[in-house]
Amino acid sequence: MHEIRNFTLIVALIACGVWAFIVWFVLNPETATLLTAQRYGTLALAAGLGGWLYYGMVIEDKLPDHLREVVGPVYYEVDGLSFLPTVRVNGDQAEISLYYQNRHENLAEVIVHLRCPEDSFLVREDSRDISFAFRAGGGDFGVIHQPIAVPRHLQGEVVTIEMAANSYYPRSHGACWRKKPGLECGTLPADWSGGAFKTGVLEGSRDMVLINPVELHFAMPLGVRTERPDSRPWTQERIAAGEEEGQLAMTG
Repeated sequence: MHEIRNFTLIVALIACGVWAFIVWFVLNPETATLLTAQRYGTLALAAGLGGWLYYGMVIEDKLPDHLREVVGPVYYEVDGLSFLPTVRVNGDQAEISLYYQNRHENLAEVIVHLRCPEDSFLVREDSRDISFAFRAGGGDFGVIHQPIAVPRHLQGEVVTIEMAANSYYPRSHGACWRKKPGLECGTLPADWSGGAFKTGVLEGSRDMVLINPVELHFAMPLGVRTERPDSRPWTQERIAAGEEEGQLAMTG
């Protein structure tokens, strides 16, 4: 964030104000050098510093848009949590990489549901619907990796899936640190008042009602494993922390 810069601007604006008071009300116009230039110069400088400070404190994002840097300008949004699932290759193992970014200062609990066609990639045996359930700390940017198996006949093909999501901020959203929202992606029912929130990449139900889901098109990679993933679990990595830079790896 930009606290040091903003503090420096505040100090400079105060100093400019003191200088302006002196040149306008203290110095003698008959003896002071370049008094007129100093008077109007302080006004111009104060206007510039004030405008810069206003931009930095009101308009400018408090955190960089890491998600845009990694996946590009098109990604999705669910009530303050931006994200995009992609298919990546790690060695000979294909995986779904779900990149996410919390635009607000408080922790979010999130469910992203993918509904895949019958003939599709596999996370678990006979599991076609997949739910990514995870927590994203305030301002965090991270990724969840889930290994998948891609049948030989689908490698090099494009698979169309449906996606919807839901999010919940237990302590409210708090301040908005990134202002650019993502595209709407549809929603799904979720009981946030129930038991403890269970994180992980979970087998989803085909009976789950997806409200106005969006369609995504995944290009299946070539030369990857065709058998379903073994005991390797999903992993969640915090790439950039909201309040301070850091790394965090979690295994489910």
